[in-house]
Amino acid sequence: MKHLYRAFLACLTVLFVSGYQMPAFADDTDALDRDLAEQWSTRDIPAQTGNQVFTSAGRFELGLNLGYLATDDYYNYVPVELNVHYRFTEYWGLMLRSSLLMIHGTTTLSDFLDTHQTTIDPKMLGDEQIVDFSLTGTFHPVYGKWTAETMNLGRFDWGIYAGIGLVVSKSANKSRTKRETMAHAEGVFGTDFHFFVLNWLAIRLDASLRFYHAPTQWVVPCTITAGVSFFMPSLTD
Repeated sequence: MKHLYRAFLACLTVLFVSGYQMPAFADDTDALDRDLAEQWSTRDIPAQTGNQVFTSAGRFELGLNLGYLATDDYYNYVPVELNVHYRFTEYWGLMLRSSLLMIHGTTTLSDFLDTHQTTIDPKMLGDEQIVDFSLTGTFHPVYGKWTAETMNLGRFDWGIYAGIGLVVSKSANKSRTKRETMAHAEGVFGTDFHFFVLNWLAIRLDASLRFYHAPTQWVVPCTITAGVSFFMPSLTD
């Protein structure tokens, strides 16, 4: 009987201690959950839901870019690009693009040849581009935004385009005796990035690769440009 009484007291003691510690443990768990929620929860960060804030569907985009063409051996071009872009949807569009390539300077190679070559004008060997026009289809599958803490910093989209065009250049003839102004068919592939500042204004970054065949060589200009785009009111409203 005495042993049973002692066992009963021991059980009561264990239950009392456990009951006393459980609320404290529960409080600690709640505090931990709150700390984790503050660190990992995204409920206070503005999220993009529903329709896009800066919509492009049914709108004309007028762009002006200035850049650099760094792949030519004979000339350093500073292209001025003009483009008219229409988005049928948020994803698909059609762009008419033109590059003025008359602003350029000579390279070290052409200067060296000009100094040491006496029988043939070395510039006859280079392909001097003047202007190009292209029509491309565009695809912009990525739209998003970035934030810092709870402050909305901006929205952007990214896309690619491809098409065909025409480039006018002063090219050496097949015998390399003189240069003639002629037109060449070209292929175009590129990518662009828009950072939307306002509903009608965006900063545009662009990188493109063109390729065409002059009478004596393949020419593959690679151009990087930056500029601004103006978005006209939607035609579908």
